Amino acid sequence: MLGTYITILSVGLLFIAFVISYIIFRHVLLKKQKENEENYREMTEKYEVVVKNLESRVAEEAAKNRQKDHFLLHHSIVSMGEMISSIGYQWQQPLNSLSLLIQDVREALQFGEINDHYIDTFTKEGMFEINFMSRTINDFRKFYQPTKQKCTFSISDCIEKALSICSYSLKIHDIHVEFEYREEHMAYGFPNEYSQAVLTLLTNARYAFITNKVNKRILDIKISAEGSCIVVDFTDNAGVIEPLMLSRVFEPDLTTRNSDTTGIGLYMTKIMIENMDGSVTVKNTGEGAQFRLSVPKAAPMDIPSPV
Repeated sequence: MLGTYITILSVGLLFIAFVISYIIFRHVLLKKQKENEENYREMTEKYEVVVKNLESRVAEEAAKNRQKDHFLLHHSIVSMGEMISSIGYQWQQPLNSLSLLIQDVREALQFGEINDHYIDTFTKEGMFEINFMSRTINDFRKFYQPTKQKCTFSISDCIEKALSICSYSLKIHDIHVEFEYREEHMAYGFPNEYSQAVLTLLTNARYAFITNKVNKRILDIKISAEGSCIVVDFTDNAGVIEPLMLSRVFEPDLTTRNSDTTGIGLYMTKIMIENMDGSVTVKNTGEGAQFRLSVPKAAPMDIPSPV
């Protein structure tokens, strides 16, 4: 009988142990499930935050790209306008010469002056003016063609190229450019883009001279070497920039000293120079403003030896 009780008691204890183990297991399982659910919820929330951040960044980058495309398109339109305007200035004299040649034909016919010598002279002078106009187009096309890779280039040559593009425009507006250099300064970057940056500064100064009705118009250009950089200062007497605008001169769509320019040119100048690991700054002087272009100096090994 005692053995039966002990057996029943043992079975009861085993059952109770099983029940307790089941309860503990169930509790642990439910706790683990709850922790997993909380972890899943936290991961889901973090994932949603990451997705929202990514969507926000993608939207911001897309907006920046659209803005950049807008600026590039605007700059292209402005550059095209400047190019057409400069071509017009360059073509003005040869067009006048061609006009006089054509008008002279009628008078030569009336006075019986047309002969082989007259035709030869007419053809020679006419072709000279036409060839000049054709070279002007080629020069402008090369000028605005982007440089694909960084290379060593002459700072003075790039400045001379920009001056030749707008030389006639500067001349008819009585703007005297003082530009002298005693040695060759070689830089490393994009030569065509550098020339375009110089042209923008020349155009900006021209507009300022005209708008502010300055009588004696002087633009001084000086090249110097400072450490590892080649620095060029463009100093004019075309009137100062408003102090509140000085820190915002290179922002897009900001007018500086006159109402004829929108600021996109100076903004793109900043972009082009910074793409060469350079910088562009501006400050007021006594009678005008001074723009400074700074670009990396070419390494001695990159400078070709004179032949």
